[in-house]
Amino acid sequence: MTSRELHWRTGDRDVSCRIEESGGQGSFYISGTSLPFRVLGPAFIEIDGKRHRYYVTRSRDDVIVWLDGHTFRLRRAVGTHSDTASDSRAKSAEVRALMPGKLMRLAVAVGDVVQEKQPVATMESMKMESALLAPKSGRVVEIGFKPGDALDMGEILMRIEDTDSA
Repeated sequence: MTSRELHWRTGDRDVSCRIEESGGQGSFYISGTSLPFRVLGPAFIEIDGKRHRYYVTRSRDDVIVWLDGHTFRLRRAVGTHSDTASDSRAKSAEVRALMPGKLMRLAVAVGDVVQEKQPVATMESMKMESALLAPKSGRVVEIGFKPGDALDMGEILMRIEDTDSA
C-alpha cells in the first residue's frame, strides 16, 4: 500500500488530503472523510460507488486532475517527494493543458515577458473556457500550438525561461 499526502489552495483556504492505494484501489481521505475508489481503466474511476471520467497528469510536485469537467491543481505536501533534478529545471517552466480541449486564444507570443500567474492562453473543454496561467515570471521561449488546435491533458503548450537565461 502506498500513501501520498497532497495539499492545494482553493479560494482563501488550504486543503489537505491523503491517498492510500494498492493495485488500483484504495481510499481518499479529506476533511475527516474517507472515500473509497477503484480505477476502472485509463479514463474511468469509481469513487464511493459512482463512475467518473478522469485524467491525471503529474509534473514535479504538481498533480492536475480533470474529473467530470472540473480541473483541480494539487501540489504535493512539503517533504513527501524529492526531486533531485529540480535545481537544473528551475530556470525553465512549462505551461501545460489542464484538461483535454481546444486552444481558443493565445495572450502572448514568443519573446514576450510574462509575470507569474499572468493569463497566457485560454482553452475550452466541455463548453467551458479556462485560463492558463504562467507558472513563473520570465520570457516565453516556445509555443507549440496555435488557436484551434486540440490538446490532450498535460500537453506542453509553451515554455517560459528566466529572463536572464533566455
